[in-house]
Amino acid sequence: MNFSNACRLKKGLSLILIVLMVVGMFSGCKKNNSDTQPNTTPSLNLDMSGTSAPTQETVPPTTTEPIVYNENMGTVTNQISVRVIPSKDANVTGTIDAGTVVEILRQETIANITWGMISTPVSGWICMDYVKMFTSQDGSASSETDPDASQPTTAPSDNTTTGSNDTQNIKGVINASNLNVRDEASKAGKIVGSYSKGDVVTILETKDGWGRTSKGWIKMEYVNTSGTTTGGTTTNTNTGNTTNNTTGNGSTTTVAKGIVNTQELNIRSSAGTDGDRVGSLKYGDRVEILEKSGDWGRISKGWISLNYVYQDGTTGSKSAKGIVTADGLRIRSGPGTTYESVGSYNSGDRVKVLEQFTYGDTTWGCTDKGWISMSYVYQDGTDVGKTVEGIVTTDELNIRSGPGTGYDSVGKLYTDEVIKIFYQVTVGETTWGCTDKGWVSLKYVSLEG
Repeated sequence: MNFSNACRLKKGLSLILIVLMVVGMFSGCKKNNSDTQPNTTPSLNLDMSGTSAPTQETVPPTTTEPIVYNENMGTVTNQISVRVIPSKDANVTGTIDAGTVVEILRQETIANITWGMISTPVSGWICMDYVKMFTSQDGSASSETDPDASQPTTAPSDNTTTGSNDTQNIKGVINASNLNVRDEASKAGKIVGSYSKGDVVTILETKDGWGRTSKGWIKMEYVNTSGTTTGGTTTNTNTGNTTNNTTGNGSTTTVAKGIVNTQELNIRSSAGTDGDRVGSLKYGDRVEILEKSGDWGRISKGWISLNYVYQDGTTGSKSAKGIVTADGLRIRSGPGTTYESVGSYNSGDRVKVLEQFTYGDTTWGCTDKGWISMSYVYQDGTDVGKTVEGIVTTDELNIRSGPGTGYDSVGKLYTDEVIKIFYQVTVGETTWGCTDKGWVSLKYVSLEG
């Protein structure tokens, strides 16, 4: 074998050897993989084809609950101030922007301005001239915002009849301090809520003296429906005059009693001189005031100016101090014997007369307890035909505000001073005399005659 052949044979054998070695290596790797335990170390899956990494800036979407409208809600039409009390001069607690929806908890009319009380977004009072109240007719409470807008909150009972169109959606104002809401038109119905005095309600239907609101059934005798409040303007449904409000807040409770002290006093349809004249009162007429609005008072016939009415218990132009001169002097609820007796005074009782009115031959005086006939009262400092003169017999004599040492000293008299005694009254063992300056003990006065 020559040298070249030997080289080719050697290369061929080397190539075969290399192939065998490579096959052996792969064969060994396969065997080792099958004999080893599975790797339990968790691996990081970097496949991000199906997810996205969350970030702190990403927040889940929020949902806003729909506003559930009712008849006491409205929209603010201008930016307005919220005040601590219903008055233009009251402190401002915040402001509300136009377009804000508010719920009016109650309404009060003061000096011809209607105010509404709210609790959110700011607690206080707002002028109702800048609030458009929701009504079912204008579609503000639609099915898009309130799924139950067309359904009553309380389901009618089996014996409930649906109201006719002419009795639906009547506005009214509660005139009872606390009015129960029931689940049916009967006193036997279950109480499901209540309204407070001044609350505005919408009567959806009526039945046997009951009215159904969004909360349930209420007694109509405690709801004033003769005037409808909308956006701060009070409308008299009988006349259509937007300035008339003869019934006011509908209250039938007397808040004050008084007497007309001018020759003729106009009765008007609203609390102001721009109200229609609907009648008149004369001097001495007794009135019961059901509601006050500034200087105006509402009586059963309409509104009157309180500037021409004396109100019981206040100090008038004919006030006086006096002494009761008869036992068992009746105290009455008004100036006259036709009024009921509410108590009595005894002889010697000290009274403060706040005001006086004369009817016929009798003058009546108002005290803090009621009215009494002034025929049985001596008024300090008046001459009733029993005047006598006297001379002070002591160095210094106290003048007092009443007949007794328990009354304040209001001055002094001195020896030999001559005084006039208009009236005398005995308290205990001491007789007291009334002078033009006050009361003195007659122990220290020598009376003429």
